[in-house]
Amino acid sequence: MRTSIRPRDAQVIAVAGIVLALLLAPASVLSQSAPLDSTEVLEQMHDLQEDFERYRESRIPVEMERAGAGYCDERIGRICIWFGGEEEEGFPGEFREVGQARIELIRSLSDAFEQVSDRWIIGQWVNYLVESRNMGEAERVATECGIQETWWCSALLGYVLHVWTRYVPAEAAFREALAAMPDEEWEEWTTPRYIFSRDAEREFNSASPTERDQKWELYWRLSDPLFLFEGNDRLTDHFARWVVAKNREDSGVPLGLEWEEDMEETLIRYGRNTGYSRTHNPGRSFGGGLQDTRRMVGHHHPKSRGYLFPEAFLESPSDIPPESWITAPREARTWYAPPYAPDMRALETQVGRFRRGDQMLVVGAYRPTIPEGDAGGAVVAAWSPDGGLEGPAHTALFLIPENGERPLSVRGSDPEGVLTIQALPSRYVSGLEVVDLDRRQAWRARQGVVQLPMVEGLVDVSDLMILKEGTPLPESLDEALPNVRPGVRLKAGDRFPVIWEVYGLRILEPVQVTIGFSKGRPGFLSRVGEFLGVLKPEERVDITFDETGPDRVQTVFRSMELELPDLEPGEYTLHLQLDLFGRSPVVTSRPIIVEN
Repeated sequence: MRTSIRPRDAQVIAVAGIVLALLLAPASVLSQSAPLDSTEVLEQMHDLQEDFERYRESRIPVEMERAGAGYCDERIGRICIWFGGEEEEGFPGEFREVGQARIELIRSLSDAFEQVSDRWIIGQWVNYLVESRNMGEAERVATECGIQETWWCSALLGYVLHVWTRYVPAEAAFREALAAMPDEEWEEWTTPRYIFSRDAEREFNSASPTERDQKWELYWRLSDPLFLFEGNDRLTDHFARWVVAKNREDSGVPLGLEWEEDMEETLIRYGRNTGYSRTHNPGRSFGGGLQDTRRMVGHHHPKSRGYLFPEAFLESPSDIPPESWITAPREARTWYAPPYAPDMRALETQVGRFRRGDQMLVVGAYRPTIPEGDAGGAVVAAWSPDGGLEGPAHTALFLIPENGERPLSVRGSDPEGVLTIQALPSRYVSGLEVVDLDRRQAWRARQGVVQLPMVEGLVDVSDLMILKEGTPLPESLDEALPNVRPGVRLKAGDRFPVIWEVYGLRILEPVQVTIGFSKGRPGFLSRVGEFLGVLKPEERVDITFDETGPDRVQTVFRSMELELPDLEPGEYTLHLQLDLFGRSPVVTSRPIIVEN
């Protein structure tokens, strides 16, 4: 993503030499003249900080604006935002003299802080130490701090630790800041301002304080890009953005504008810039006349995506359908790129639920894939001769309880396989993840998982699970599990086994079974048992047969082989319906994708 702004006037270049001379003056200049009072020290440091930002801007080479760069994917006030893809990394490196000027500014800020223990000064000091990648010194300054606003010390420390990719202590520092900050600041940092739509923000803020706190914690837990990594870097990045925003209030900023709400919103939504460039379009004129048409462009990581949990499901997260919710470019309201795995893809999975006494068994089959060259959307297994990946894979299946309790997980190391986990029946969001640390890439899939305790006297059915083509019909779930298909993509003519379990049938109870395919995806209600009257398929292919219940009370395991009819490519539903005399029908379904 790129952001651009209208330029300042051309006097920046004219004063560049004067600015450099000021910045390269001895850092002890504050102590060489007559003693200054705190107001004068602050004024002088504000001037030096603004001078540095003007100098930084003046030393960025000016390039001709690329064709189409004037188009905005989104506009926030004065800020034009467009998504540049791989070209996001096409910005010039910083000149050595800019780095030297920053070092001198840091020295001046250090000297000034010895005279005036001021929040603004230490904020700028830490900010420029982080920019210069002097992380050890930045941590020391933020830790020792010494100002009255102790919450700001904790926030600065959290910022340093986050940029240093130490996410667990960063979150701890930010939570210390939240606990100590004034109410007005706390409200600003703990409401979904900018990251939610206006309607969703109003709904969130109208909840009771307890409900708001619960929703806020669950929202950020579910927005963690990968549960496999310790700490929640998306949460700490959100707070780091607020630290930068507070530092830029009443300060010179790299993009060369007065700090206003549009810049704050852009920062909170899209994050900190990775670099800057300047462009020039002689044919563009702001307001007519002889105008400077140069403009500053801020760059972001080219792999930035949307990772925040969809606000539409915040009231009931476990109702979310099988999706990865990694939002594609131009669709995300806020962007982020995890440093440990900026290249993140959707993971082919099939997740199902089975009852085991008073427990729920969750089964997750997975297979990471990569595009097969330019094969028009075709994919191959990542850890295969065609995919080319070798070495270890880090895998895990997670269950995140909707009620805020401790997450459950099981980990593995097979690049393709099946993971299972048992839990009490409840409402969860599941996560399947595969990580290739060597190449900093990952795959993930998340969806709601709901199972309520079995009601005595009622019949229930497990999820349908599709097995790999050619698998012999199994006689038990244990026999079937190693062969669960990692994904739901099928082709016309494929023959494959399908398995399910039935619970609560009476002895020798007659059952009519209907299994078949319907056009379109089921809604969530149909997936959990309200298929009749909800789904009205355009095309339906069914088979129906009769059977009877077991000769003793037990779980009934069933398997059968199906052949996919000659269906047009698209989304379909494989559905199973049990009709029982004198009882309500029981329905389960499995979304599938038919490919060429």
